[in-house]
Parts: sequence; structure tokens; C-alpha cells
Amino acid sequence: MSSLPINLQSEDTPLRFSSPEPPSPTPIAHPRDPNPLSNAHLDQIRLASKRARPIEKAVRYAHFSGWATLLAGALSLPFAIGNTPMLIFTIALAGIGTRELTLKRSLKALKPWAPKKLAINQLALGSTLIIYAILMLVAAPKKTMIESAMASDPMMQSTPELTGMMDDLIVFEQMATALIYVGMIVLAILFQGGTALYYIRKSAKLKKFHKHTPEWVVRVYQTVHH
Repeated sequence: MSSLPINLQSEDTPLRFSSPEPPSPTPIAHPRDPNPLSNAHLDQIRLASKRARPIEKAVRYAHFSGWATLLAGALSLPFAIGNTPMLIFTIALAGIGTRELTLKRSLKALKPWAPKKLAINQLALGSTLIIYAILMLVAAPKKTMIESAMASDPMMQSTPELTGMMDDLIVFEQMATALIYVGMIVLAILFQGGTALYYIRKSAKLKKFHKHTPEWVVRVYQTVHH
């Protein structure tokens, strides 16, 4: 009579089926993957990173310039209520700042055309500032703020001697207002014009980068700095 695969034990021991223990998995040793890049390849990557440093500085500057322009537009918004020239000026600042940040991403991706478009964007910003300043100079109100305040103050109207004393302040206000807008024009020419030249120089460096850097190294850099 064949025996059953059951262990019959004493009454105090429960009935159990016997099953063999599963074998413990044996770790499989994987051969170490060889380094696909030689020392020469690594040197090319390091050299490309060194060549790209001026471009990285331009990317940081474009980031700062874009957000600064957007901030200027946001700060101008409260003064644009009921003032059409200021409203147009504010919208233009917002568009130029947004454009600067968009082109910054293209420059970070090493697009050869990005520096030239950033330069054009700076010239657009300078032109906006200059046109606004000229409009403010041409459309300056006939009465200054001091004259308007004097006209609405009964006490000033009843004391002509005080009116004569305010003449110097009126002239000073007119000169100060004119100097503010003339200064805006000068700064726009110097600052935005200088920034446009800065981007143009970076365009030459970016072209040199693409010329002397293998395509696969450019792709590695773009992937790492994405």
C-alpha cells in the first residue's frame, strides 16, 4: 500500500501537508558597462562648457531685463487709468518684457538667431521710451501743477504777493519735468542701445560656439541645461 504525502502526527499536532522549501534566488553578476566616452570626448564637453559661459551670462541678463521690464509696466499701470498714452506705454512694456523672457529660453537652447532678436527687442524698448518721452514733452499741460493748485486756492488768489513768490517754483517745476523726459531719452539711447550691442556681440560668440563644437556635444549641452 503506497504512503500518502501527508505527515500523520500525534493528536496534539495539527495535520500539515509537506512542501519543499523554495530555493533562494542566486544573484546574477552583471558585467560592468564600459564608459562610452573617452577622455577626448570629455575634454570636448568641458571645452564646450567653457565656450558657452558668455552665452550663459547673456541668458541671465535677459532673464533680469525681461522681469525688470514687466515690473516697470506693472508699476506704471495705476497711472495709466484715464491716460491713453500711459496705457499704450504700459501695454508696450508688458509685451516687450514677455518677448525678452521668451527669447531668453531660445538663447538658453543655443538658437543662433536668438541674440539678434534680443537686440531688436531692446531697440524696440528704447524706441518706446523715447517716443513716450517726446509725447510727454510735446503734450505738456500749459499750466504746471503749482499753477493749477494756485488757481484752485482762494487764499492764493486773494494775495497777489504770494503768487509772485511762486514764480520761481513754477519755472523750476517746468525745468525739472523737461529734464526728466530728456534724461529718459538719453538713458534709452545709452542703455538700450548698449544692451543691443551686447547681444550682437553674443551672436558672434554663439556662431563661433556652433562652428567649433561637434553637434553631439551641442546636444549634450542642450540636454543638460534644458
